[in-house]
Amino acid sequence: MIVANKAPGVHCVEHQVGTTTFANVFHTEQSLRMRTAVAAVGGFILLALAWVTAIANREHATEQLSFTKDAYVDHGTYFRLKVDFAYKGEQQHYDIVVGCNVLNIHYKDSSSTYEAGLTPTVWGQRMSDGKAVVVRAPDTCRGDTTANGGVPADFLPVMIVYDNADTMAFGIGYMTDDAYRSPKSVLRFDKATVERATRAEFDAFRATGPQNIITRSQYHSAQNDYQLALLGLPRSYPAFGRSCSAFSRWKLAEPEREIVRKYRPANAARYWTISQTLLDTTTQASLTSEIREARKKAKKQTRDDGLALGVNGGFWQPDFGALRRDGTQLVGLKASSKGSSTTKAAAFYPADTSMRQDKWPVERTARIAVYEALQSVNTTNIDVDDGRNRGFAYCYLGDRPPTKELGDKVWALPATTTIDGKDVVAGAPEHWGYGFYRAELVFDGDEYVLERVLFNLESTRGDV
Repeated sequence: MIVANKAPGVHCVEHQVGTTTFANVFHTEQSLRMRTAVAAVGGFILLALAWVTAIANREHATEQLSFTKDAYVDHGTYFRLKVDFAYKGEQQHYDIVVGCNVLNIHYKDSSSTYEAGLTPTVWGQRMSDGKAVVVRAPDTCRGDTTANGGVPADFLPVMIVYDNADTMAFGIGYMTDDAYRSPKSVLRFDKATVERATRAEFDAFRATGPQNIITRSQYHSAQNDYQLALLGLPRSYPAFGRSCSAFSRWKLAEPEREIVRKYRPANAARYWTISQTLLDTTTQASLTSEIREARKKAKKQTRDDGLALGVNGGFWQPDFGALRRDGTQLVGLKASSKGSSTTKAAAFYPADTSMRQDKWPVERTARIAVYEALQSVNTTNIDVDDGRNRGFAYCYLGDRPPTKELGDKVWALPATTTIDGKDVVAGAPEHWGYGFYRAELVFDGDEYVLERVLFNLESTRGDV
Protein backbone atom coordinates (compact mmCIF):
# COMPACT_ATOMS: atom_id res chain seq x y z
CA MET A 1 0.00 0.00 0.00
CA ILE A 2 1.45 3.39 -0.99
CA VAL A 3 0.07 6.54 0.63
CA ALA A 4 0.53 9.76 -1.28
CA ASN A 5 0.81 12.73 1.06
CA LYS A 6 -0.78 15.91 -0.26
CA ALA A 7 -1.02 19.51 0.88
CA PRO A 8 -2.92 20.22 4.15
CA GLY A 9 -6.65 19.93 3.70
CA VAL A 10 -6.38 17.43 0.83
CA HIS A 11 -7.26 13.85 1.73
CA CYS A 12 -4.56 11.26 1.31
CA VAL A 13 -5.14 8.89 -1.59
CA GLU A 14 -4.16 5.26 -1.28
CA HIS A 15 -3.11 3.25 -4.33
CA GLN A 16 -3.02 -0.53 -4.28
CA VAL A 17 0.19 -1.66 -5.92
CA GLY A 18 0.92 -5.24 -6.99
CA THR A 19 4.21 -6.84 -6.02
CA THR A 20 6.48 -9.07 -8.05
CA THR A 21 9.15 -11.42 -6.70
CA PHE A 22 12.24 -11.32 -8.87
CA ALA A 23 14.53 -13.70 -6.93
CA ASN A 24 13.54 -16.70 -9.03
CA VAL A 25 14.75 -15.08 -12.27
CA PHE A 26 18.38 -14.81 -11.17
CA HIS A 27 20.77 -17.66 -11.93
CA THR A 28 22.97 -19.14 -9.26
CA GLU A 29 26.12 -17.72 -10.88
CA GLN A 30 24.67 -14.18 -10.82
CA SER A 31 23.72 -14.58 -7.18
CA LEU A 32 27.25 -15.65 -6.26
CA ARG A 33 28.76 -12.66 -8.04
CA MET A 34 26.34 -10.36 -6.22
CA ARG A 35 27.21 -11.83 -2.80
CA THR A 36 30.92 -11.39 -3.56
CA ALA A 37 30.37 -7.74 -4.50
CA VAL A 38 28.32 -7.12 -1.38
CA ALA A 39 31.03 -8.65 0.80
CA ALA A 40 33.62 -6.36 -0.76
CA VAL A 41 31.48 -3.29 -0.23
CA GLY A 42 30.76 -4.41 3.32
CA GLY A 43 34.48 -4.62 4.04
CA PHE A 44 35.00 -1.13 2.71
CA ILE A 45 32.18 0.21 4.89
CA LEU A 46 33.70 -1.40 7.99
CA LEU A 47 37.07 0.25 7.28
CA ALA A 48 35.36 3.60 6.75
CA LEU A 49 33.45 3.28 10.00
CA ALA A 50 36.62 2.42 11.88
CA TRP A 51 38.32 5.55 10.48
CA VAL A 52 35.35 7.78 11.41
CA THR A 53 35.27 6.29 14.92
CA ALA A 54 38.98 6.96 15.40
CA ILE A 55 38.59 10.58 14.33
CA ALA A 56 35.55 11.03 16.58
CA ASN A 57 37.38 9.53 19.60
CA ARG A 58 40.36 11.83 19.03
CA GLU A 59 38.15 14.92 18.83
CA HIS A 60 36.20 13.80 21.90
CA ALA A 61 39.41 13.43 23.86
CA THR A 62 40.64 16.93 23.01
CA GLU A 63 37.34 18.82 22.96
CA GLN A 64 35.05 17.11 25.45
CA LEU A 65 33.35 20.40 26.39
CA SER A 66 32.59 21.45 22.81
CA PHE A 67 29.08 20.62 21.61
CA THR A 68 26.18 22.19 19.70
CA LYS A 69 22.61 22.07 21.01
CA ASP A 70 20.87 23.10 17.77
CA ALA A 71 22.66 23.15 14.44
CA TYR A 72 20.73 24.10 11.34
CA VAL A 73 20.76 26.54 8.48
CA ASP A 74 17.53 28.50 8.03
CA HIS A 75 16.85 28.89 4.32
CA GLY A 76 13.55 30.64 4.98
CA THR A 77 12.50 34.02 3.63
CA TYR A 78 10.39 36.53 5.51
CA PHE A 79 8.12 39.43 4.68
CA ARG A 80 5.91 41.93 6.44
CA LEU A 81 2.30 42.25 5.23
CA LYS A 82 0.48 45.46 6.13
CA VAL A 83 -3.24 45.78 5.43
CA ASP A 84 -5.40 48.85 6.05
CA PHE A 85 -9.16 48.43 5.86
CA ALA A 86 -12.38 49.27 7.69
CA TYR A 87 -14.92 46.84 9.12
CA LYS A 88 -18.41 48.34 9.43
CA GLY A 89 -16.77 51.75 9.50
CA GLU A 90 -14.19 50.82 12.18
CA GLN A 91 -10.65 51.42 10.94
CA GLN A 92 -8.33 48.39 11.16
CA HIS A 93 -4.60 47.92 10.61
CA TYR A 94 -2.96 44.50 10.30
CA ASP A 95 0.84 44.34 10.49
CA ILE A 96 2.03 40.74 10.40
CA VAL A 97 5.34 39.01 9.67
CA VAL A 98 5.12 35.92 7.49
CA GLY A 99 7.75 33.23 7.02
CA CYS A 100 8.33 30.83 4.12
CA ASN A 101 10.05 27.46 4.66
CA VAL A 102 10.77 28.27 8.28
CA LEU A 103 12.76 25.92 10.54
CA ASN A 104 11.94 25.46 14.23
CA ILE A 105 8.75 27.46 14.81
CA HIS A 106 7.52 27.64 18.39
CA TYR A 107 3.81 28.40 18.85
CA LYS A 108 2.02 30.12 21.70
CA ASP A 109 0.09 26.91 22.43
CA SER A 110 3.47 25.33 23.39
CA SER A 111 3.58 23.21 20.23
CA SER A 112 6.29 23.45 17.61
CA THR A 113 7.21 22.33 14.12
CA TYR A 114 10.62 21.62 12.67
CA GLU A 115 9.86 23.02 9.23
CA ALA A 116 6.75 24.66 7.78
CA GLY A 117 5.75 26.49 4.63
CA LEU A 118 3.84 29.78 4.54
CA THR A 119 3.30 30.76 8.21
CA PRO A 120 0.87 32.23 9.03
CA THR A 121 -1.03 31.31 5.87
CA VAL A 122 -4.12 33.02 7.28
CA TRP A 123 -4.24 35.55 10.10
CA GLY A 124 -7.11 37.44 11.69
CA GLN A 125 -8.54 39.30 14.63
CA ARG A 126 -11.85 39.46 16.48
CA MET A 127 -14.09 42.40 15.63
CA SER A 128 -16.22 44.35 18.13
CA ASP A 129 -19.40 42.43 17.19
CA GLY A 130 -17.93 38.96 17.79
CA LYS A 131 -17.11 38.24 14.15
CA ALA A 132 -13.58 37.99 12.77
CA VAL A 133 -11.76 39.34 9.73
CA VAL A 134 -9.00 37.16 8.26
CA VAL A 135 -6.42 37.98 5.60
CA ARG A 136 -4.83 35.29 3.42
CA ALA A 137 -1.12 36.00 3.07
CA PRO A 138 0.15 36.03 -0.53
CA ASP A 139 2.97 33.78 -1.68
CA THR A 140 5.74 36.37 -1.93
CA CYS A 141 8.42 33.89 -0.94
CA ARG A 142 10.74 34.80 -3.82
CA GLY A 143 11.49 38.28 -2.50
CA ASP A 144 8.59 40.10 -4.17
CA THR A 145 7.75 43.37 -2.43
CA THR A 146 5.80 46.53 -3.11
CA ALA A 147 9.05 48.47 -3.44
CA ASN A 148 10.58 46.23 -6.14
CA GLY A 149 7.36 45.90 -8.13
CA GLY A 150 6.83 42.19 -7.47
CA VAL A 151 3.73 43.18 -5.53
CA PRO A 152 1.55 45.69 -7.43
CA ALA A 153 0.70 49.05 -5.88
CA ASP A 154 -3.00 48.12 -6.04
CA PHE A 155 -2.46 44.68 -4.47
CA LEU A 156 -5.70 43.28 -3.04
CA PRO A 157 -5.33 40.27 -0.75
CA VAL A 158 -8.13 37.77 -0.25
CA MET A 159 -10.03 38.64 2.93
CA ILE A 160 -12.75 36.70 4.75
CA VAL A 161 -15.33 37.76 7.34
CA TYR A 162 -16.16 34.85 9.68
CA ASP A 163 -19.53 34.75 11.42
CA ASN A 164 -18.20 33.48 14.74
CA ALA A 165 -14.74 34.42 16.03
CA ASP A 166 -14.81 31.44 18.42
CA THR A 167 -15.40 28.70 15.86
CA MET A 168 -14.14 30.28 12.58
CA ALA A 169 -16.29 27.67 10.81
CA PHE A 170 -18.14 29.78 8.23
CA GLY A 171 -17.01 32.91 6.47
CA ILE A 172 -17.79 35.10 3.50
CA GLY A 173 -14.76 35.54 1.28
CA TYR A 174 -14.09 38.73 -0.68
CA MET A 175 -12.62 37.06 -3.76
CA THR A 176 -12.65 40.06 -6.14
CA ASP A 177 -13.08 43.82 -5.86
CA ASP A 178 -16.70 43.31 -7.01
CA ALA A 179 -17.45 42.24 -3.43
CA TYR A 180 -16.38 45.60 -1.99
CA ARG A 181 -18.79 47.40 -4.36
CA SER A 182 -21.71 45.22 -3.30
CA PRO A 183 -24.38 46.78 -1.06
CA LYS A 184 -23.82 43.73 1.17
CA SER A 185 -20.16 44.52 1.83
CA VAL A 186 -19.13 45.18 5.43
CA LEU A 187 -15.50 45.88 4.45
CA ARG A 188 -13.84 48.90 2.92
CA PHE A 189 -10.43 48.11 1.52
CA ASP A 190 -7.79 50.86 1.68
CA LYS A 191 -4.29 49.52 1.03
CA ALA A 192 -1.97 46.53 1.35
CA THR A 193 1.83 46.47 1.08
CA VAL A 194 4.57 43.85 1.36
CA GLU A 195 8.04 44.61 2.77
CA ARG A 196 11.07 42.44 3.37
CA ALA A 197 11.57 41.16 6.91
CA THR A 198 14.10 39.12 8.89
CA ARG A 199 14.02 36.00 11.02
CA ALA A 200 14.46 38.17 14.08
CA GLU A 201 11.35 40.17 13.18
CA PHE A 202 9.47 36.94 12.55
CA ASP A 203 10.43 35.52 15.95
CA ALA A 204 9.58 38.79 17.69
CA PHE A 205 6.15 38.87 16.05
CA ARG A 206 5.49 35.28 17.09
CA ALA A 207 6.54 36.02 20.67
CA THR A 208 4.99 39.42 21.35
CA GLY A 209 2.66 40.24 18.45
CA PRO A 210 -1.14 39.97 18.54
CA GLN A 211 -2.48 36.41 18.83
CA ASN A 212 -3.84 34.92 15.61
CA ILE A 213 -7.60 34.31 15.94
CA ILE A 214 -7.18 30.94 14.16
CA THR A 215 -5.74 28.15 16.29
CA ARG A 216 -3.53 25.38 14.95
CA SER A 217 -6.16 22.80 15.88
CA GLN A 218 -8.84 24.67 13.92
CA TYR A 219 -6.59 25.16 10.88
CA HIS A 220 -5.45 21.52 10.68
CA SER A 221 -8.76 19.82 11.57
CA ALA A 222 -9.58 19.32 7.90
CA GLN A 223 -6.92 16.61 7.94
CA ASN A 224 -7.35 12.97 8.84
CA ASP A 225 -6.68 11.46 12.27
CA TYR A 226 -3.24 10.19 11.28
CA GLN A 227 -2.00 13.61 10.16
CA LEU A 228 -3.44 15.28 13.29
CA ALA A 229 -1.66 12.73 15.47
CA LEU A 230 1.65 13.47 13.73
CA LEU A 231 1.12 17.14 14.56
CA GLY A 232 0.11 16.33 18.13
CA LEU A 233 -3.13 18.27 17.77
CA PRO A 234 -6.69 17.50 18.93
CA ARG A 235 -9.52 17.69 16.39
CA SER A 236 -11.65 20.84 16.47
CA TYR A 237 -15.29 20.62 15.47
CA PRO A 238 -16.39 22.51 13.56
CA ALA A 239 -13.10 22.99 11.73
CA PHE A 240 -11.79 26.24 10.32
CA GLY A 241 -13.69 27.09 7.10
CA ARG A 242 -10.74 27.03 4.73
CA SER A 243 -12.36 25.99 1.43
CA CYS A 244 -14.25 28.78 -0.33
CA SER A 245 -16.98 27.72 -2.74
CA ALA A 246 -18.42 29.81 -5.57
CA PHE A 247 -19.76 29.68 -9.13
CA SER A 248 -18.53 31.93 -11.92
CA ARG A 249 -21.41 33.30 -14.03
CA TRP A 250 -20.94 33.82 -17.77
CA LYS A 251 -23.16 35.31 -20.44
CA LEU A 252 -23.54 32.87 -23.33
CA ALA A 253 -22.61 34.12 -26.81
CA GLU A 254 -24.88 33.12 -29.69
CA PRO A 255 -22.74 30.13 -30.81
CA GLU A 256 -22.76 28.90 -27.20
CA ARG A 257 -26.53 29.41 -26.96
CA GLU A 258 -27.06 27.25 -30.02
CA ILE A 259 -25.10 24.48 -28.34
CA VAL A 260 -27.05 24.87 -25.10
CA ARG A 261 -30.42 24.77 -26.89
CA LYS A 262 -29.38 21.46 -28.46
CA TYR A 263 -28.84 19.88 -25.04
CA ARG A 264 -31.57 21.63 -23.03
CA PRO A 265 -34.46 19.31 -22.12
CA ALA A 266 -37.79 20.35 -23.65
CA ASN A 267 -39.49 20.67 -20.26
CA ALA A 268 -36.56 22.27 -18.41
CA ALA A 269 -37.26 24.94 -15.82
CA ARG A 270 -35.46 28.31 -15.81
CA TYR A 271 -32.49 26.78 -13.99
CA TRP A 272 -31.33 23.40 -15.23
CA THR A 273 -28.33 21.16 -15.62
CA ILE A 274 -27.22 17.88 -17.09
CA SER A 275 -25.46 15.89 -14.41
CA GLN A 276 -23.04 13.08 -14.98
CA THR A 277 -24.49 9.83 -13.67
CA LEU A 278 -23.45 6.21 -13.45
CA LEU A 279 -25.47 5.55 -16.61
CA ASP A 280 -24.35 8.61 -18.59
CA THR A 281 -20.78 9.84 -18.35
CA THR A 282 -20.65 11.44 -21.80
CA THR A 283 -23.47 13.98 -22.21
CA GLN A 284 -22.14 16.51 -19.71
CA ALA A 285 -18.61 16.07 -21.05
CA SER A 286 -19.79 16.64 -24.63
CA LEU A 287 -21.71 19.78 -23.68
CA THR A 288 -18.74 21.17 -21.77
CA SER A 289 -16.34 20.39 -24.60
CA GLU A 290 -18.50 22.06 -27.24
CA ILE A 291 -18.86 25.26 -25.21
CA ARG A 292 -15.11 25.31 -24.57
CA GLU A 293 -14.38 24.98 -28.29
CA ALA A 294 -16.83 27.79 -29.10
CA ARG A 295 -15.04 30.07 -26.63
CA LYS A 296 -11.64 29.17 -28.04
CA LYS A 297 -12.87 30.02 -31.52
CA ALA A 298 -14.24 33.37 -30.32
CA LYS A 299 -11.05 33.91 -28.24
CA LYS A 300 -13.10 35.29 -25.37
CA GLN A 301 -15.80 34.66 -22.81
CA THR A 302 -18.09 37.27 -21.29
CA ARG A 303 -18.97 37.98 -17.65
CA ASP A 304 -22.64 38.29 -16.74
CA ASP A 305 -22.25 42.09 -16.67
CA GLY A 306 -20.88 42.20 -20.23
CA LEU A 307 -17.14 42.45 -19.52
CA ALA A 308 -15.14 40.34 -21.99
CA LEU A 309 -12.28 38.16 -20.71
CA GLY A 310 -9.82 35.83 -22.33
CA VAL A 311 -10.62 32.14 -22.63
CA ASN A 312 -10.22 30.31 -19.30
CA GLY A 313 -9.39 33.62 -17.62
CA GLY A 314 -10.80 35.35 -14.58
CA PHE A 315 -9.74 32.92 -11.88
CA TRP A 316 -6.67 32.53 -9.68
CA GLN A 317 -5.92 31.01 -6.30
CA PRO A 318 -5.46 33.25 -3.20
CA ASP A 319 -1.68 32.67 -3.31
CA PHE A 320 -1.54 35.53 -5.82
CA GLY A 321 -4.13 37.80 -4.20
CA ALA A 322 -7.70 38.70 -5.12
CA LEU A 323 -8.49 39.81 -8.66
CA ARG A 324 -10.03 43.08 -9.83
CA ARG A 325 -12.78 43.50 -12.40
CA ASP A 326 -10.66 45.68 -14.67
CA GLY A 327 -7.48 43.68 -14.16
CA THR A 328 -4.49 43.59 -11.85
CA GLN A 329 -0.93 42.34 -11.91
CA LEU A 330 -0.63 39.02 -10.13
CA VAL A 331 1.79 38.91 -7.20
CA GLY A 332 5.21 37.71 -8.34
CA LEU A 333 4.38 38.04 -12.04
CA LYS A 334 5.54 41.40 -13.36
CA ALA A 335 4.55 42.69 -16.78
CA SER A 336 7.29 41.96 -19.29
CA SER A 337 8.23 42.52 -22.91
CA LYS A 338 6.32 39.34 -23.72
CA GLY A 339 3.08 40.95 -22.63
CA SER A 340 1.18 42.08 -19.58
CA SER A 341 0.56 39.68 -16.72
CA THR A 342 -2.57 41.56 -15.65
CA THR A 343 -5.65 39.42 -15.18
CA LYS A 344 -9.31 40.43 -14.97
CA ALA A 345 -11.69 38.83 -12.49
CA ALA A 346 -14.56 36.54 -13.38
CA ALA A 347 -17.95 37.23 -11.79
CA PHE A 348 -18.21 34.90 -8.79
CA TYR A 349 -21.26 34.06 -6.68
CA PRO A 350 -21.12 32.26 -3.32
CA ALA A 351 -22.32 28.67 -2.93
CA ASP A 352 -22.75 26.32 0.00
CA THR A 353 -24.62 23.21 1.13
CA SER A 354 -26.87 22.11 3.99
CA MET A 355 -23.96 19.82 4.93
CA ARG A 356 -21.81 22.71 6.19
CA GLN A 357 -20.13 21.79 9.48
CA ASP A 358 -21.29 24.94 11.23
CA LYS A 359 -24.94 23.93 10.70
CA TRP A 360 -24.62 20.78 12.82
CA PRO A 361 -24.53 20.26 16.61
CA VAL A 362 -21.04 20.09 18.07
CA GLU A 363 -21.85 17.31 20.54
CA ARG A 364 -21.71 13.92 18.81
CA THR A 365 -24.87 12.42 20.35
CA ALA A 366 -26.91 15.46 19.34
CA ARG A 367 -25.39 15.38 15.85
CA ILE A 368 -26.37 11.72 15.44
CA ALA A 369 -29.96 12.55 16.47
CA VAL A 370 -30.18 15.28 13.82
CA TYR A 371 -28.82 12.93 11.16
CA GLU A 372 -31.33 10.26 12.13
CA ALA A 373 -34.19 12.74 11.66
CA LEU A 374 -32.86 14.14 8.37
CA GLN A 375 -35.31 13.87 5.46
CA SER A 376 -33.48 15.60 2.59
CA VAL A 377 -30.22 17.28 1.61
CA ASN A 378 -29.46 20.48 -0.28
CA THR A 379 -26.24 19.57 -2.07
CA THR A 380 -25.67 23.04 -3.51
CA ASN A 381 -27.24 26.47 -3.15
CA ILE A 382 -25.92 29.38 -5.22
CA ASP A 383 -26.73 32.88 -3.98
CA VAL A 384 -26.95 35.24 -6.95
CA ASP A 385 -29.51 37.73 -5.60
CA ASP A 386 -29.81 39.63 -8.86
CA GLY A 387 -26.07 40.35 -8.94
CA ARG A 388 -25.77 41.73 -5.42
CA ASN A 389 -23.62 38.78 -4.32
CA ARG A 390 -21.08 39.20 -7.11
CA GLY A 391 -17.48 38.84 -5.89
CA PHE A 392 -18.15 36.67 -2.81
CA ALA A 393 -17.56 33.02 -1.88
CA TYR A 394 -18.70 30.97 1.11
CA CYS A 395 -15.84 29.49 3.15
CA TYR A 396 -16.54 26.32 5.15
CA LEU A 397 -15.92 22.58 5.40
CA GLY A 398 -18.56 19.99 4.58
CA ASP A 399 -19.71 17.55 7.23
CA ARG A 400 -19.72 13.78 7.18
CA PRO A 401 -22.23 11.55 8.98
CA PRO A 402 -20.64 10.31 12.23
CA THR A 403 -21.32 6.61 11.51
CA LYS A 404 -21.25 4.42 8.40
CA GLU A 405 -24.90 3.47 8.88
CA LEU A 406 -25.95 7.12 8.92
CA GLY A 407 -23.74 7.74 5.90
CA ASP A 408 -25.57 5.07 3.92
CA LYS A 409 -28.91 6.55 5.00
CA VAL A 410 -28.01 10.12 4.11
CA TRP A 411 -26.50 9.20 0.75
CA ALA A 412 -29.84 7.73 -0.30
CA LEU A 413 -31.92 10.75 0.81
CA PRO A 414 -33.62 13.02 -1.74
CA ALA A 415 -31.41 15.96 -2.70
CA THR A 416 -31.91 19.35 -4.32
CA THR A 417 -29.79 22.03 -5.96
CA THR A 418 -31.12 25.57 -5.64
CA ILE A 419 -30.56 29.19 -6.64
CA ASP A 420 -31.09 31.81 -3.93
CA GLY A 421 -32.50 29.09 -1.68
CA LYS A 422 -35.78 28.78 -3.59
CA ASP A 423 -35.43 28.13 -7.33
CA VAL A 424 -34.84 24.42 -7.88
CA VAL A 425 -32.34 23.38 -10.55
CA ALA A 426 -33.90 20.76 -12.81
CA GLY A 427 -31.79 17.77 -13.75
CA ALA A 428 -29.50 18.07 -10.72
CA PRO A 429 -28.48 14.94 -8.77
CA GLU A 430 -31.44 13.55 -6.86
CA HIS A 431 -29.32 12.03 -4.10
CA TRP A 432 -26.42 13.28 -2.04
CA GLY A 433 -24.03 10.41 -2.60
CA TYR A 434 -22.90 7.69 -4.94
CA GLY A 435 -20.07 9.86 -6.27
CA PHE A 436 -22.17 12.25 -8.36
CA TYR A 437 -23.76 14.52 -5.80
CA ARG A 438 -23.10 18.01 -7.17
CA ALA A 439 -24.01 19.98 -10.25
CA GLU A 440 -20.85 21.38 -11.83
CA LEU A 441 -22.70 23.50 -14.42
CA VAL A 442 -26.02 25.29 -13.93
CA PHE A 443 -27.76 27.04 -16.83
CA ASP A 444 -30.09 30.02 -16.54
CA GLY A 445 -32.32 29.34 -19.53
CA ASP A 446 -30.07 29.69 -22.55
CA GLU A 447 -28.69 33.07 -21.45
CA TYR A 448 -26.15 32.32 -18.72
CA VAL A 449 -24.11 29.46 -17.29
CA LEU A 450 -22.77 29.06 -13.75
CA GLU A 451 -19.56 27.04 -13.37
CA ARG A 452 -18.30 25.64 -10.06
CA VAL A 453 -15.10 27.10 -8.59
CA LEU A 454 -13.19 26.29 -5.39
CA PHE A 455 -10.70 28.63 -3.72
CA ASN A 456 -8.26 27.05 -1.27
CA LEU A 457 -7.15 29.16 1.68
CA GLU A 458 -4.59 26.60 2.83
CA SER A 459 -1.05 26.48 1.45
CA THR A 460 1.46 23.68 0.97
CA ARG A 461 2.93 22.80 4.38
CA GLY A 462 1.28 25.96 5.66
CA ASP A 463 0.44 26.73 9.27
CA VAL A 464 -0.76 29.54 11.49
